[in-house]
Amino acid sequence: MGKIRVLDEQLANQIAAGEVVERPASIVKELVENAIDAKADKITVQLEEGGISYIRVSDNGSGMEREDAVIAFERHATSKIQRERDLFQIQTLGFRGEALPSIASVAKIELKTAEDASELATLLTIEGGQLLQTEDTSRSRGTDVVVRDLFYNTPARLKYLKTVNTEVSQVADVMGRLALSCPDLSFSLIHNGKELFRTPGDGKLLHVIHAIYGKQVASQMMQVGGENGDFQLSGFISKPELTRSNRSYLSIILNGRYVRSIPISQSILRAYGTLLPNGRYPIGVIQIKMDPKLVDVNVHPTKLEVRLSKERELCQLIEQSVQGVFLKQRLVPQAMGAATIKSVAPKSEQSELSFTPVRSKPDWQVQERVSPWNGPPRVPKAPSFTPTMQERDDFRVEEKSVGLEKQMIQPPSSPLPQNNQMPIPVEEKVMELEPESESLDIPTVDEQAETTTSRFPLLLPLAQVHGTYIVAQSDDGFYLVDQHAAHERVYYEIFYRRMGEKNSTQQPLLIPLTIECTISEAKTLENYLEELQDWGLDLEPFGGNTFMIRAYPSWFPKENEVDLIHEIIHYLKDHGRVDVAVLRDASAKMMSCKAAIKANRHLRHEEMRSLFHQLAECENPFTCPHGRPIFVHFTTYELEKMFKRVM
Repeated sequence: MGKIRVLDEQLANQIAAGEVVERPASIVKELVENAIDAKADKITVQLEEGGISYIRVSDNGSGMEREDAVIAFERHATSKIQRERDLFQIQTLGFRGEALPSIASVAKIELKTAEDASELATLLTIEGGQLLQTEDTSRSRGTDVVVRDLFYNTPARLKYLKTVNTEVSQVADVMGRLALSCPDLSFSLIHNGKELFRTPGDGKLLHVIHAIYGKQVASQMMQVGGENGDFQLSGFISKPELTRSNRSYLSIILNGRYVRSIPISQSILRAYGTLLPNGRYPIGVIQIKMDPKLVDVNVHPTKLEVRLSKERELCQLIEQSVQGVFLKQRLVPQAMGAATIKSVAPKSEQSELSFTPVRSKPDWQVQERVSPWNGPPRVPKAPSFTPTMQERDDFRVEEKSVGLEKQMIQPPSSPLPQNNQMPIPVEEKVMELEPESESLDIPTVDEQAETTTSRFPLLLPLAQVHGTYIVAQSDDGFYLVDQHAAHERVYYEIFYRRMGEKNSTQQPLLIPLTIECTISEAKTLENYLEELQDWGLDLEPFGGNTFMIRAYPSWFPKENEVDLIHEIIHYLKDHGRVDVAVLRDASAKMMSCKAAIKANRHLRHEEMRSLFHQLAECENPFTCPHGRPIFVHFTTYELEKMFKRVM
């Protein structure tokens, strides 16, 4: 008797089920994808006990004849692939023909389907992969699939399922991805008789985001779009202030199919760059349309991973499109959830003041309006406190303009950063919602156009809090500014730009400095001597594991040269061989953090104004290089509400 034999059909189906059916969410995914391929526009999923005991997927799609319904439960039976070349231009979600027989081999199934409401429907009963009953029934056009007692005949796999709440959350995640992939379809998810979410199916992606993530998330989404000869890009991304602790909230939709792609996710994160704090990730839905011939979806049993022919070009388009959105937005986070507060004109007891600073001049001026009774103008007063002698010196405003002490604010002999690093933004539109009972706070096209012309708020510095935060006034409320984060951003953009310029002006050292390294650090540094030389940092081996600094760039932070180079070496050692652009970014962050003013440093008004002027010229004046916000904005309405002037 030979050792090799052909597996029987039921055992083969159970093995295939191990790849396709992991948990209730896997079954929901396969059945809903079949409903989408059947051209349904309304799909309902009902669960009991997290889907372990009961799953029902109903749709109003094309349905099947009796003969097709029976054949559909055989392995590799599909209506979506006819010939070999169809594999290279797949435009349906399912195509393998393994889902139904795999599910049927580990559960009890009832399928009811009809092509037309005027004809008899078909009812199939299948248990453990065996067809038990076929009979006539009645049903409107479409298909119902009921799955009971999952893994009843494979208890070893049943014990690996999690709690009911965990399984429900997994199903909700799958349903959410499918709904984001098909905003023109209406999806409903019901668990134990309670509806968890429903999408309108009106074709508007923002409404789907609202249904899945809620109003607060939807109101902070920004529309993104772009295209080139191979790809069309659309979708929404969250403002940098709206983040999550993992990247699972990034949804990538490729030709209507949700996929996982590390390169595409990384391109989105690179576009955010320093706008995100460490360990935080944005919310986003990116829809990509492309020629099916350029993508291979037949590389993973669950069809979650794909292989792209022009992956680099796609990632570049995504990165440029997302960065283009940020160039058009004022990315100042609102205090106290102001994004959800409707704008109301409060009744003010004071005469109206308009603050119009002139950026081309060093002095900030207040334009005063006379109140209706023609009395003297009312000028805002500084908070009343008794300063110490040192505080009086720090806050005294002298009549003539003075230079900043020890270059604490003015960067080292450098012009303000130029907007030459970010790519040209793509044309942008903002989706307008139809009127609803509770409309979302999404800016209109006119409002967004106004924002693009005044990204940086016009600020009048008033005072400091604990020598760390600057209080500044504007005509739309007041701002708290983190002085260290603001100065760090100014330095970062200067250093980043300067490191991109070859043959920078060097500062020769009369007495060279030495750096002692470990063996591994020395080997790491030797690999990057050429790149560091391009920046103007002249390092050379000095015997053993010691290096000598003969010159450094004129813009290099003074008095921290050795410490900075050690930090760069440690970064390279921890990360291995890194791209020059990555090293440039990391080094600029290190240098800016060391060079910027620190907390508990009292500034004069001239220094505050100088900082605001420099910050206004930055490409991204809203976060520090590590992603922390620079501003927090308190609107006039919020102030009035806190003091009960409006209710």
